[in-house]
Amino acid sequence: MTEELGGLIPLLLVLVLLPGACVAVTRQAAEGLIGANGAVGIRTRYTKMSDAAWVAGHRAALPVVKKMWPVAGFGLSAAVAVQLLAGGPTGNGVALLALVFQTVVLIRAAAAANRAARSVGGNSA
Repeated sequence: MTEELGGLIPLLLVLVLLPGACVAVTRQAAEGLIGANGAVGIRTRYTKMSDAAWVAGHRAALPVVKKMWPVAGFGLSAAVAVQLLAGGPTGNGVALLALVFQTVVLIRAAAAANRAARSVGGNSA
């Protein structure tokens, strides 16, 4: 294993572990297994309004959060291919770009959660 590929491995790990954690937490919150707390979940003013808003928000966000998986798969494949073909820091750049795309997916998921939570409101705190 080349030195450059060794430096790429931590980024690739994050690229794969991030969607795993995000999907698991979102799914558990959507099922009501994780309540609104200070540690995990999509925590916005609207999702924290009530238990119903919390669950509705996470149910709406789950399909969006699942889109992190294809981003991870493509990013991992592209980063390794570019690293093997071009060498240097190019694989790291591709992996970082994939992480940026995953962040965009998370922002879109938060927006979906907010919309759903707002429609439920604070009826059952």
